[in-house]
Amino acid sequence: MVLLLTNVKHGAINIFKKLSNDLKEYGKGFSYESFKKMSQFANEFTREEIRLQPATQIPWYTLVRIMNKCNTHKEMLWYINQTHKYGWSRSMVLNQIALKAYERSLISSTTTEAMTSNDSIHELFKDIYVFDFLDKEKIKTEKNLKNQMIDNIIKFLQELGPGFTLVGKEYKFVTPTNEEFYIDILLYHVKIHAYVVIEVKIGKFHPSDLGQLIFYVNAIDELEKMVIDNDTIGLLLCKDADSFVAKISLKKNSMPLGISKYKILEELPEYLERRLNEK
Repeated sequence: MVLLLTNVKHGAINIFKKLSNDLKEYGKGFSYESFKKMSQFANEFTREEIRLQPATQIPWYTLVRIMNKCNTHKEMLWYINQTHKYGWSRSMVLNQIALKAYERSLISSTTTEAMTSNDSIHELFKDIYVFDFLDKEKIKTEKNLKNQMIDNIIKFLQELGPGFTLVGKEYKFVTPTNEEFYIDILLYHVKIHAYVVIEVKIGKFHPSDLGQLIFYVNAIDELEKMVIDNDTIGLLLCKDADSFVAKISLKKNSMPLGISKYKILEELPEYLERRLNEK
């Protein structure tokens, strides 16, 4: 039906009305508004894109919402591909659009470097993570920040990406010499088959923060990692980070480590405008 409408001009209101009237006994799916959306879809995408892109495997009303919410053809295709790749529900893709995931994908990371050939691990690290559930007024300590992340664990994991499961908050491990340490957040990635250590900082990244993360990553490798597990991954989430300081801190590093920033939703527009305008 959609492909047939590629030959229908936008102004063919009478055709849509007649079709709608002729097919009204078959339900709301053939309403005048539905035909308008089909025409919009058929005129937005080429026949090749409709056939070759995963659009045909995504629910129709999800496609309609993507078209309504996106500003450009490239943006639509990006969300269609991501929805198919990660199995996003309609509510999930709408949330990603609200968090401007497409615009963020255009920004090259200034603070993250993973010294690994594993593309799946590279995909774990983003320039920034946007947590729309964070209440800035209630973040006075790192514990406040961790609690908000755990209290909103589903949204937290969705923003990190698919495949993450929670192992524990303030995860305790004990060394052979009976010293106790606590990891802010310990996750496991079921697709990569690796533990992921996350340390959160409410302030700006400092090189000394990396030493703690490296220690925790090595400790999990030593104490928790099993034969079936890959090397543990480390991610430092901080409020801000100087790109030079972060990259120099990671230089010559051979471990899968990332340094990324987190933002609340209100901070996102200004950050994106600044980064996208950088040369």
